[in-house]
Amino acid sequence: MGTDFSRVRLNPLLDYAGIALKQGGVLLDADANELVDVLDRRLRALAGDVLGRSTVSSTTPDAFKISVAAGALSIGKGRLYVDGLLAENHGAVSTDPAKKLFDGLMAEPQFADPIAYTAQPYLPQPPALPTAGRHLVYLDVWDREVTHLEQPDLVESAVGVESTSRIQTVWQVRALSDEAGANVTCASPDGDVAGWETLIAPSTGVLTTGTFEVAPVDDPCELPPTGGYRGLENQLYRVEIQNPGQPGAGATFKWSRENASVGSRVTSMISGTELELATLGRDDVLSFKTGDWVEIIDDVREFSQTCGEIRKVTVVEATRRIQFSPALPAAMLPGAFPDSTFPDQRNLRVRRWDQTGKVFRTDASGTPVEIQDLDAGGSTGVIAIPAAATTFLLEKGVTVSFASTGTKGFRAGDYWVFAARTSDASVEILDRAPPRGIHHHYERLAIWDVGAGTVTDCRHPWPPPGGDGEDCCCTACVTAESHASGSFTIQDGVNQAAQTGGTVCLGPGQYALTEPVQLNGLRSLLIKGQGPATVVTAGGSAFVIRNGVAIGIEKMTILSLARQPAIQVISAIGLSLRGLLMAVLETNDFRASAISLAGAVAAASIRENAIFAPTAILANDPAAPTGENEPASVLLTAGLAIDDNVFWSTRQAIVLNGSVLHLLATRITGNEILSSQQVAISTLGQGLQGSSMVISRNAFSIPGSGISCGVDGAWISENKLVNNDRQGALENGIALVTGLDRNGSNQCQILANQISGFARSGILIAAPVRDLIVKLNIIEECGNGILSTADASSSSISIENNHLRDIGPPSANDTGIVVGVGVLRADTAAIAGNTIRRLGVLASASAMRAGILAFGVSRPAIGSNEITELAPPGDFVGRAVGIMVMAPVIDFEITRNRVDRDAIELNDRSNGDWRALLVLDSGPQAAITHVGTLTTVRVDNTKMLMLGAGRPVLATLAGLAAAEVFAGPKGSVVGNAFNSRGDAPAVDVSASQCLFNDNRVDARLNGKIAVTLAADVIIVNANRVTGNELSIQITRATTKSAAVLGNITTRGIALSGGGLIPPWDALNLRA
Repeated sequence: MGTDFSRVRLNPLLDYAGIALKQGGVLLDADANELVDVLDRRLRALAGDVLGRSTVSSTTPDAFKISVAAGALSIGKGRLYVDGLLAENHGAVSTDPAKKLFDGLMAEPQFADPIAYTAQPYLPQPPALPTAGRHLVYLDVWDREVTHLEQPDLVESAVGVESTSRIQTVWQVRALSDEAGANVTCASPDGDVAGWETLIAPSTGVLTTGTFEVAPVDDPCELPPTGGYRGLENQLYRVEIQNPGQPGAGATFKWSRENASVGSRVTSMISGTELELATLGRDDVLSFKTGDWVEIIDDVREFSQTCGEIRKVTVVEATRRIQFSPALPAAMLPGAFPDSTFPDQRNLRVRRWDQTGKVFRTDASGTPVEIQDLDAGGSTGVIAIPAAATTFLLEKGVTVSFASTGTKGFRAGDYWVFAARTSDASVEILDRAPPRGIHHHYERLAIWDVGAGTVTDCRHPWPPPGGDGEDCCCTACVTAESHASGSFTIQDGVNQAAQTGGTVCLGPGQYALTEPVQLNGLRSLLIKGQGPATVVTAGGSAFVIRNGVAIGIEKMTILSLARQPAIQVISAIGLSLRGLLMAVLETNDFRASAISLAGAVAAASIRENAIFAPTAILANDPAAPTGENEPASVLLTAGLAIDDNVFWSTRQAIVLNGSVLHLLATRITGNEILSSQQVAISTLGQGLQGSSMVISRNAFSIPGSGISCGVDGAWISENKLVNNDRQGALENGIALVTGLDRNGSNQCQILANQISGFARSGILIAAPVRDLIVKLNIIEECGNGILSTADASSSSISIENNHLRDIGPPSANDTGIVVGVGVLRADTAAIAGNTIRRLGVLASASAMRAGILAFGVSRPAIGSNEITELAPPGDFVGRAVGIMVMAPVIDFEITRNRVDRDAIELNDRSNGDWRALLVLDSGPQAAITHVGTLTTVRVDNTKMLMLGAGRPVLATLAGLAAAEVFAGPKGSVVGNAFNSRGDAPAVDVSASQCLFNDNRVDARLNGKIAVTLAADVIIVNANRVTGNELSIQITRATTKSAAVLGNITTRGIALSGGGLIPPWDALNLRA
């Protein structure tokens, strides 16, 4: 329904941005309405330019989402923008309080449930849905004029007459009746969707206005015949299409001088040919009169996008009734007459049009020629638009002409408005102007397969899925439907972007691959999905990257049956694998990895993925097929980064073993690793000069081993390693083993890790390392703490500030050795500041337990360590030693350590061989030394055979010339506190020369000797020793090579089988 406007002014070509009022000026309705139009245009342009032609609001992601149940459609609630118009579904109206919600964002009410197709607010009688085939479900959005005739409550009751109208955005969800066909997808071109292009085609009708030189008249009340508009009133003419079509092919029009604003609601339907109106009009001019042509329309006709019924009326003023013939169609009539409810429910209304009588055109000479008589019998009351160019004479000098610029022709409801003014006899000129309205805007919502009962979502969310604020532009867009049909596959998208590079975007859905997507020799290409909603499935490889530069695969799910690696990389520079959810389903026959790396892989980033596979990342996967001309599998990495992933790997998470060479920095950080039954991270390749291997901040919860590293330049730090299955026997938390370079590594640091539950060792050193630092680690509930084997050798090793707790086997029947900190085969070893608590407390059958062990270390320095609760508190077999230094050794320092058998003093006797300190000589007098499972055999002056720590090793004492006679080690034991319980000596030291000073020894329940010192030259000074029998026994030294003074003991001090003689006897005390 039109509104009584004076003029519609907006001209978008003038680029107005607003309206400015003058002080004291007259405010016209046209000015205020133009401001509304300017702002509306600005907002629509902004929405369209930023959001795109059609987008779903991220705050209401289910807006207009189509779902199907039992053959019926429902429409999700929310907001969707189409060409800048806001279509809003507020939900299914309900009287149930539980269904009434409050929208906190908009601060307004809404309803909980989606709307059924049959309950749409702007489609009172929706067409029947198709019953078979595939059909496009679409959204139609447009603006309509709403007056008090459509919405009676617009009339303010205090005023009693209408004062304003509204512009309302309405929407309809419909299903295209034409069957879409099997190959049609959401992304199909308009022309490929049957019926769609015809539906959405805009009107091609245009209108031209003008004036006509009418003949002069003698009536002095009329304006002189000077041409132009000759009316006495300022008017806003409205020309509207009644029947659609091309000129001369059924198109008709009607017109009004009042913008079709003269109208009335129907209060009662008396019969099919008689209606009672709310009003006949406000005055003699703006009212219904007998002979007028009127349009009778209701909401059902308007929302079915059909014009109303045109009738010529006879007015009965006394009853406010109009009569007409023929009767209205049955669809517009109630079941019985009279009826006042039916017209109210359907907003039945009548509006006046002003065409009447004879209709004229102008001929070539400008002479009026009658072409139609609307009063003639059988007239429909509308004016036919002929095929030939025709200028119609409306009235009072006003002319219009029609044309069509395309095949669509005119659409029903097309309208134009133009102003006519008396002051200057002007008519607003329209020159082949397109319709001012009604403009429909369409959007594909879904493709509905009626038979299968499935719906494919065609909506476009904003921001784009996985966009993270990124640009949503794609070089090629692939949908699940286009891939499945073969019309445009992932490989097609890659091929399309291959020449220029760019982004291949995969929409949500499932993409089944019969062959892997090949990315051969490509540059600057990104394949990006929409997160887990994009699912790529393959029997083997999904993607094969060969000789690529700047290649990325991101944000999708990849499922593989493990015949070949899910992603196979053979040489790439600038590789990015990010945001992937990968599942490789192993069988008895197929166990390929998720990601295989081979060739030269530089600047590669594998990050933020979740990978479920037998092996997540594998170098040179044997299951990966190789090309005919490709060399044997070798991996060269440079700047490889594997960060912030989750690996659920039944075998191993990251395996970079075998023919693997590393350049620059390799980084494995921030990963979560679960379920690996073998070694979770294994890097046994070779680090080339200047390279580094950083394994840091990873978290392990596994039944197997944690980290196995065999490359140079390793930093293994800040990892959390938990073994959740201690039934195994070979698991290590961190192991340094021999990699591709059999000579071992030059530099390695193991720092600040937390390790628990590994049956063999928390940290195992089983490879040569020239310089090794092990610091700040916490190790709990492991079979051994920090242990090196016979395969290890070091020039310099530092083991400092580590905390070890509950070290030893979980079973009392285990017969192996238990070591807290054990160093085998090193030139120098600094073992300092370590805390060891509860070591071997259950290992009653072990051959040996040692808090700190130095075996074959030429110059050990053991200081400031604390060892508490060593060995079972009761009886046990084998030997337990707090600190043990075993030949071959040249020089040793044991300073400021504290060794306690018990955390709390116990008075229970124990027959176990427990010693706080044991140093075994390797001099000429000790050709064979044996403790527990460890044995040293002296070969010559500089060589000794080491047995019992793995394979036999022939050790050479560093720093000694071959001809030099080795008399035995030299050492000092200074400032220590040793607290023992049992008959074995608390301290047992054998060396060629020894300083035993400032120590405190408490040998409780000792019925024999508290301290045994065997040395050729010895100084025993300022010690405090308590014991029940002999406090200190010194052998090998003579009165000329022993200095014993300043000691306080509870029992005597024996020197070479006898007591002390002057002057030493007077320089020591008993207390």
